[in-house]
Amino acid sequence: MSYHTILVAVAQDADSHILLEKAVAIARPTGASISLLTLCHEADMCCTYAGPLLADMRHLLHEEAALFLAQLGQRIDYPIAQTYICNGELIDCIVDTCQRQRIELLICGNHYEGFFKRLLSSSGLLIDRTHTDVLLVAL
Repeated sequence: MSYHTILVAVAQDADSHILLEKAVAIARPTGASISLLTLCHEADMCCTYAGPLLADMRHLLHEEAALFLAQLGQRIDYPIAQTYICNGELIDCIVDTCQRQRIELLICGNHYEGFFKRLLSSSGLLIDRTHTDVLLVAL
């Protein structure tokens, strides 16, 4: 089966290039577009910071996530169509992005900690709500 739109959900860690390499291997033969999605970890800050300091911290976290995605995209010899930095619930963000962008294949990792623990604990819900093929890659 060939895909035209692929979304790669990555955590901001060293293993993420493995997911992107899988995506490129699938996308290259057909020229499919690849987009990247990551979660911005700002939820814990709301209880610690307030006012202008919170806004500054949010901005820094978004810049850090954008830089991570840009550097990840530079590691491969394939164009990245879009990058998405999400806030809030990971599943909702992925579902929304898959629906809005008509994603045909979602690629994510399965090392069962942090970012992906939240994803995989609801993988059935994710598959059901996105109506998208999902590839779980062992990390």
